[in-house]
Amino acid sequence: MDPDASAVITPHLLARETLLWCGRPHDTTSLRRRAVAIILVEIAALVLRSLPLDSSLAERANINSILLAVLVCVLIAEAIVFHRYLSNTFYGVTNQRVIIMSGLGEPEMEAVFLDLLNTPQLRVRRIRRNVELSPTVNQPPFLPFANPSVGNECYRLLALEDPLRVYVLIVESAHKLK
Repeated sequence: MDPDASAVITPHLLARETLLWCGRPHDTTSLRRRAVAIILVEIAALVLRSLPLDSSLAERANINSILLAVLVCVLIAEAIVFHRYLSNTFYGVTNQRVIIMSGLGEPEMEAVFLDLLNTPQLRVRRIRRNVELSPTVNQPPFLPFANPSVGNECYRLLALEDPLRVYVLIVESAHKLK
């Protein structure tokens, strides 16, 4: 168990609730993909600025490079917000619920009761290094400038070190409740 995550989650436990696992996201491929996308867009903007073209093409390239520079700024801002959310996110699995503590400032708590698992209200699935608790299979991807762990009735435990262990813990805890 991650001691920082345990310190954040333990005060929010209910009576007779036992913390089985707690952790936090690790460096994710999505952060690396965002960095690669930012670098590629920035290189494209620089190439457009440096092309010696005739006057009409040069003017168009100049406008496109300015738009790409604005896009780079937006991508950098979104990456900063995404990283800030992940750095302030803690996950916990108890014998009764899955707890997600996240936020840009002071972490806010979201809890999913495990007695809803495998009902129309909630399904659990493991996708690579993530565990997702959602009512439907096809949830939209992360929204820009939004919390990646908590979405529209969808709860994601992102970039876990051992996602299979967490998935099995969630499923076993849900079966013990029934």
